[in-house]
Amino acid sequence: MEKRIECQGEEALPARPLSRGARLRLLLAYDGYNLATNASLSSAVWMIYLARHGYSPLVIGLLEMTLHVTKLCAEIPTGIYADLLGRRRSLFIYCSLSAAAMLFLSLPLWPSIVLSFVLWGLAFAFRGGAEEALLWGLARRLVAHEGQQQGYYSRLISRMYLLALVAEAASTSVGGLLGQVQEALPFLVQAALAVLALLPLLALPEERGTSERQPLRHLLQGLRAVRGDRVLVGLLLLAGLVEGCGLTIYYYHQLYLSSLGLTLAQVGLVIAASQVISFGCTALAPALLARMRRSHLLTGLLLALAGGLLLMSVPLVPLSLAGFLVLFQGAYALWQPVVSTWLNERSPEAQRATVLSLQTGLFSAAMVTLFPLFGLGLGEMSYRSLYRALALLAGCGLLMASLRFLWSRWRGSQR
Repeated sequence: MEKRIECQGEEALPARPLSRGARLRLLLAYDGYNLATNASLSSAVWMIYLARHGYSPLVIGLLEMTLHVTKLCAEIPTGIYADLLGRRRSLFIYCSLSAAAMLFLSLPLWPSIVLSFVLWGLAFAFRGGAEEALLWGLARRLVAHEGQQQGYYSRLISRMYLLALVAEAASTSVGGLLGQVQEALPFLVQAALAVLALLPLLALPEERGTSERQPLRHLLQGLRAVRGDRVLVGLLLLAGLVEGCGLTIYYYHQLYLSSLGLTLAQVGLVIAASQVISFGCTALAPALLARMRRSHLLTGLLLALAGGLLLMSVPLVPLSLAGFLVLFQGAYALWQPVVSTWLNERSPEAQRATVLSLQTGLFSAAMVTLFPLFGLGLGEMSYRSLYRALALLAGCGLLMASLRFLWSRWRGSQR
């Protein structure tokens, strides 16, 4: 049954190879959508904006938890929606909800702020697995032979993250400057960009996993595909946890930089600098995927993340910034395209968006736990103590995973 449904997902492919002009139009359309949706003017200022309006770190953590609870509840239904009704259609809804969320966030009233986080969570759920599933389908359309798809996708996903980093680096610094002019401006401009992102989406072909309309059956088939692949299960769990920790630290570190005496514009420039460093690291992803063993690459990335956390806990500001900018952000930038390629390679086409939504759902579950815990923990201990505790946990987890791997190999050699 799964093979039959996967074939239905491939029927939308063009019968003949696309012309060079058609290929370029598809790539530019996706680039336009990518740039507009990743121009995140609010990312460096929203926590400081809320703090200035009297919201404590714990309350900010609870608001972020609201976003991720909403997103977690909607992940699987929106993943099924993308597979059955259209991945491009799902991204249309994401852009519309994102614009509405930014408009409500620009009003610092409690009901408006809560509503903005709920809409933000719904928006990210519709983006969830649909975005990468659409990109995987685009890669399949643009290659001449199926065997080239994995390598081409790794270049496409790296290109996507590189352009996203360019948009984020530029918009983050601009967002800080706009916030100094008028605090609501970053949110209003980001809302306008979300609306503009709808235009390039119109030029992209629709992608569906299957023409069937049985959501529960579709979900069960996706869960069976995941359960039957232990490597896929491990990657989904690890990706959700690492990305949850990475984003939580990214946001709370802005408050840490502000507490060190940096102005809003300087915080924006530091975050922008981290995106520039991430740009170089992301560009390496396709080459590393082609040349390194996956176990070695995975171990190296986890070690770099733990090392970055240790340096961030050092009381010397230059070393702390180096740990954040180079090791932590650099490894996190490599992590995303590398793991995305592995996940897409192992996901069934018919249930691709649903399976990828499991990963974003696990990420949301991690954020629901980590973000308020960070807010609560920062009321009881310093940033440095918290970073050291996280580095210790990461080191213990890596050690346990390594020992289990060595034990498995030893058991296999004894048979």
